Amino acid sequence: MRMKLIFLLMFSMIFLASCNNGRKKESKGLEVKEIAILKYVTHPALDELESAYVSRLDSLLKSNDSLKNYYIKKYNANASSTSANTIAKSFEHKNMALILTIATPAAIEVANIPSDIYHIYGAVADPIGAKIIPSKRSTGIQNSGESIIREALVFIKATFGQKVKIGTIYNPKEQNSIYVQSLIKRIGRELGLSIRQVTTESTSQLNGITNSLCNEVDVIYSANDNTVNSGVTTITSVTSRYNKPFIIGDLSTLKNGALFAIGLKYSTMGYDLAEMSYKVLLEKSIKSFPPQGPPKPEIWINEKVRKELRFNLNDSIKVNFNIKVK
Repeated sequence: MRMKLIFLLMFSMIFLASCNNGRKKESKGLEVKEIAILKYVTHPALDELESAYVSRLDSLLKSNDSLKNYYIKKYNANASSTSANTIAKSFEHKNMALILTIATPAAIEVANIPSDIYHIYGAVADPIGAKIIPSKRSTGIQNSGESIIREALVFIKATFGQKVKIGTIYNPKEQNSIYVQSLIKRIGRELGLSIRQVTTESTSQLNGITNSLCNEVDVIYSANDNTVNSGVTTITSVTSRYNKPFIIGDLSTLKNGALFAIGLKYSTMGYDLAEMSYKVLLEKSIKSFPPQGPPKPEIWINEKVRKELRFNLNDSIKVNFNIKVK
């Protein structure tokens, strides 16, 4: 009899412990909220945005007791739309509070998944054309637009002369690039510029394309194309041989051999997106945070490349366009 009582007591203790553990796990699962970052591809500018976003948002979350149970998790599609789609679909099966997408292909995949999860985008050139907005759950900051492209082309014309021939490379499968190239074509025509637009779908084609362009144009200009940004060193290895200026729309890749970079500071964008995300989480709504256009771009010059090309920049242009020497 005594043994039976001991056995029943032990069984009851084990049963109660298992029930308590189950309740803890369930409670923990309900409390913890994930903030996902889906980046389309590893690239200095996008990495810079991601790093600034994580640093700032993590600090904000820790400063607020009501959001201390939120954590940030990073995902990378590695330049694959299929992977981006698979990852986006997986978010529906998690206790997700908010998704940040970095670059247009990633934003498109998340926007196309039926969901109520708040979606913030960064490094997206044309959210309307990409059908990311209008949306009841999506908002963010553009990284390109008419103001940036016009500033770049006006600068190129002022720096290299009215008769300058400009070559530009882009991937026609990237919606952001289609949008940017339409701006380049229209604004270039308005400014009376000669522009040669060439397409590529792979970084492996960049060497041959750049060689051909260097024989046809005076300057090569690229703005916000993920394929070109991934193959910048290939392009600059060719342009340096031909002594041709290469202008990139990404400040972070200036160091890879471009003469000029005309674009945005992605660390600032990451910081601003973190602030936006934090406020969305607090208000549990994006209604107060409409999509934002791109800020004014900065123009940087690579001093090392300038010397190699023996290029002299007019002092008045340097002052008028507020050019920063790097």
